[in-house]
Amino acid sequence: MTISPLPAFIFLILMAACANAAETVTAPDLSTEHTAFVLKLADGRVLRGVQMQGAMVHMGIEGGQIASIKLASIIPDPKDPDILRHEFQVQDAQGTWKPACQPNFYGETWGFPVALPEGHPGREGAITLTCSSGAVGKCVRFGYKPWAKGPHGEDLTPYHAACVHMVRADYAGDGTAHTKNGTDIDVYDRIGIQQSESGNDSKFGFEAGWAPAGAVCVAHTRWSDLITTAQLFERYPRLARKGCDEATAAAAGALLFNRSKR
Repeated sequence: MTISPLPAFIFLILMAACANAAETVTAPDLSTEHTAFVLKLADGRVLRGVQMQGAMVHMGIEGGQIASIKLASIIPDPKDPDILRHEFQVQDAQGTWKPACQPNFYGETWGFPVALPEGHPGREGAITLTCSSGAVGKCVRFGYKPWAKGPHGEDLTPYHAACVHMVRADYAGDGTAHTKNGTDIDVYDRIGIQQSESGNDSKFGFEAGWAPAGAVCVAHTRWSDLITTAQLFERYPRLARKGCDEATAAAAGALLFNRSKR
C-alpha cells in the first residue's frame, strides 16, 4: 500500500538528512535490513534501525517530484522485535507534519521499510514503505516475513506474495482489489504459521486458495456487492475450478487459504 497522501512510491532515494548526526548526506548508500533502514556513510559509519530516528528522507516519486518523509519515531514492535515501528510523517499544505499512514484497526499509524523482489505484488521500488494498515505490512505481521524462512526452511517470499493478493482479495493477481477496510478473514496455511480459527463458525466458509500470482480457485467472493462469484468467473474463467476447497486449492499450487463470511 502506498503511504497516503503520496502516490506510488519509491523509485530512487536521493538524499537523507540525519538529525541525530546534524548533517546532510547526499546520495547515500541507503538500504533495508528486515524492517530497518541501513545508511552507510562515506566515512565508514553505519546508521541502522532506531539510529535513524529523527532523520528526514527525501525521495523521488512519480512525475519527478521530491517527497520528504520524516522518521518521527522508531521503536520495536512489543509483539515482535524483528519489526520496527516507524512513524512516517509528511507535511500538509499548511506545512504541518502529520502521519503519512492511514490508521489500522487499532488506530495505529506506523509502518516500516522493506525490500521486495521484482515481480512481487507489493513492491513499489528498491525500498517499499508500507503501513501497518496495508496488505504488505499485515502479511509481515501474520508471520510471512519475506526475508525469513518458515518452520521447515521454506522461503517465505512466495507466501508473503500470496498473502498480499489474499488480503486485497486480488483474485486474478492483476492488482484489482475486491475487499473493504475492516473485513474479517480467517487466514491459514499448511506449514504451521497460521491456523484456521473459524472452522466451527457456520457464518464462515472457504473463500479461496492463494498462490504468488493470485487465487488458484475461488469458492465465493468476499463482497458480492463489489463482485459476485458469477461475475468473477465470467471475467476470469480460470478461477472457476469445480469444488474449490482446501484440498483442491492445495493440489493446484495454493500456499495459503482463507475463510470469510458467506
